[in-house]
Amino acid sequence: MEFIAFVLQGLAVLVFVDAISSWFIPNPQSFPRSITAPLTEPLYAPIRAILRPDLTGGLDFSPLILVFALQGLARALAPAGLGL
Repeated sequence: MEFIAFVLQGLAVLVFVDAISSWFIPNPQSFPRSITAPLTEPLYAPIRAILRPDLTGGLDFSPLILVFALQGLARALAPAGLGL
């Protein structure tokens, strides 16, 4: 079950890489965003549906919220012996 924690950490790293690279490479068809964007956009969509960037002054908080959610899920699994 440590595999689940490993996957959650990997997703958190992927979200971080996508968020940082989006500052420098806004086009999602350019490398490395051509790899990260298709994997992260479906994860961002539910968060953006609730907390739309146009309502938050143009800031997109979905990567930050997603990383917190992934870390929280990993910590919730830890006491069950499934943790890091």
